[in-house]
Amino acid sequence: MSRFAGRTVLVTGAAGDIGQELAVMVAREGAEVAVFDRLPELLDETVARCREVNGGRGVLALGVDQTRREAVDEGVSAVAERFGRIDGLFANAGYGKFAPFLEQPQREWERHVAVNLTGTFNICQAVAQSMVAARAGGAIVVNTSSGARQHTDLLSAYCTTKAGLRMLATGMASELGSHRIRVNCVMPGVIETGMTAPMLQGPDGAAHRGFLLSDTPVGRLGEAGDVAALVAFLLSGDAAFITGASVPVDGGQTILGHPRWFRTDHRDAHGSEWLAGGWR
Repeated sequence: MSRFAGRTVLVTGAAGDIGQELAVMVAREGAEVAVFDRLPELLDETVARCREVNGGRGVLALGVDQTRREAVDEGVSAVAERFGRIDGLFANAGYGKFAPFLEQPQREWERHVAVNLTGTFNICQAVAQSMVAARAGGAIVVNTSSGARQHTDLLSAYCTTKAGLRMLATGMASELGSHRIRVNCVMPGVIETGMTAPMLQGPDGAAHRGFLLSDTPVGRLGEAGDVAALVAFLLSGDAAFITGASVPVDGGQTILGHPRWFRTDHRDAHGSEWLAGGWR
């Protein structure tokens, strides 16, 4: 299969499990690949894996902090100059940290906004501008979260910014349609990645995992490849008539309400104890 032959795909957050898996997947299917992360050395494994499967096609790795607009513009320009144009973008980079709303430090709130909302705006706008200038259309997929539509306790900043991204993508889909640029979202549930490993493998890992699995109809947690396969489809010509969609990839977790990492007993007036994975 070579759905991406002759096309260039840019992946942000490409040092992480999901971004890396998507980069390797599209490289295997014929794409020239540009990969961004905060520091270039974080991308060594991703680059090596892409080169193993891409038959000698180009791979460009750049350290780009998406909260810095100048760095984003320079990075996107470098990709367009190297490969001629950008055909697809997976806006994947993000940030999340647990905190009770009453104790949320302002600096952490601002970090969520800077990385998830403003940073993704920066990369999407810069790439869209490049696509419009090339007059060849394109596809953008934004990685939001099942938290974009379903609140999760102790993740208010994360869910709020991811919900904002979902609306941003909807607006982009509408405004960029006349330029033949499609924009969609993926909304992953709990995926086994380096980001979730501290919770799933830490001291409360068994409690978290057991309760999450009990609320996942397919009976397992997600894998990076589950998300990457959906993103690759949405970036490809197979999804040519799909835009403005927000597609869950969560094993059915949101059918029952997004699975909770922490719980409290709301019968306890003025209580503030949060327990991992349900009741002990």
